[in-house]
Amino acid sequence: MNRAAKNVLRKLGTDIDLDHEREERFAREAEEAQKRQESASVERGAGLGAVPEEMLSESEKRHEQYRRRQAMGGRTTPAAERLPIMTAEERKARDRDRPKYHATEFEGPIEKLIEKYGDLDEVRRHLTLGQAMKYEFTEDGRILDRNGEVIYDGQVVPPAQR
Repeated sequence: MNRAAKNVLRKLGTDIDLDHEREERFAREAEEAQKRQESASVERGAGLGAVPEEMLSESEKRHEQYRRRQAMGGRTTPAAERLPIMTAEERKARDRDRPKYHATEFEGPIEKLIEKYGDLDEVRRHLTLGQAMKYEFTEDGRILDRNGEVIYDGQVVPPAQR
């Protein structure tokens, strides 16, 4: 049957297919409502849960809330069981695998560090974060500042102009 004919029959109320569909829909909705009522009654359990909330006194409402909270708490495992508790051996293994934190302190300008340590890798390790952002170490052993001026050319430390 085409769509226009179904629309006309629907308005007249004589479409057999629509009556059948309507009955199926009502049956499905009735089953869903019954399941919802059953699950709600199981959640409420016996006691005050079956009584409408408007009929309860304030103390009964508080008691019901407490009971519900207790029931919800019983469904989950205790927090202590969910926490990752480590043994001493696991903690040692974890600490061994972690990179070591190297705290830096300002030891002086980069010229002083170059004089003191000589090796550029060692100088780089002793730079503070601000100094490390300020200077660039090139592949050929030079150190440049933000403006591209040579701070260290690999041999001679120019006088501090800062």
